[in-house]
Amino acid sequence: MGFAIILMCLLFYSSFTTISVAQQAFKCTEGTTCRSLVGYKSPNTTSISSIQKLFGVKNLHSLLGANNLPSSTLPNHMIQEQQVIKIPIPCICFNGTGASNKMPIYTVQPDDGLYYIANNVFMGLLAHKRIQQVNRIENADKINVGQELWIPLPCSCEEVEGERVVHYAHLVEEGSTVEEIAEKFGTTSDTLYRLNGITNNSQLIAATAFDVPLKG
Repeated sequence: MGFAIILMCLLFYSSFTTISVAQQAFKCTEGTTCRSLVGYKSPNTTSISSIQKLFGVKNLHSLLGANNLPSSTLPNHMIQEQQVIKIPIPCICFNGTGASNKMPIYTVQPDDGLYYIANNVFMGLLAHKRIQQVNRIENADKINVGQELWIPLPCSCEEVEGERVVHYAHLVEEGSTVEEIAEKFGTTSDTLYRLNGITNNSQLIAATAFDVPLKG
């Protein structure tokens, strides 16, 4: 198990040399590491411990803290369908992009496909081709039940306008605008446009990850 994950890490690093910066790949200076956040919209009502397990978060308290929940919150605390939970992840930057470092590791279930895993399990936080590339899967239609896949969630460690920030992978809502996102998270639309390499709202894609800098 441990050897398999180490091998997957090595494949991940080498694969970055051939992966271009595409949609949902956040820019990041090579060699840096940090803590980042991703926003997960729960597809159903479930316990916070189930979400902790899915994302491989070792410490429940870090998950509680990221969501301003009391430290006394129990593992069976229920998260409602469509509720957004911030997931803390370790980020590593390589070849100009950032990805969650060595986690989460997802075990393929019966009837799973890469598209389903990316969009229905991890709710569009990354494209299924990212999973295919970093796990060196030749045929996206051929994955095996029980196979372990590294899910490279988008993240960044970049300073923004000379300040240290926590980068948050925000899942874009249908019909939202950059200006609305900026107001919600206390930043500016100009900052978001620059950070995400877009110039207008028509380039904002629903149900995909959008880089939002949060100030501590």
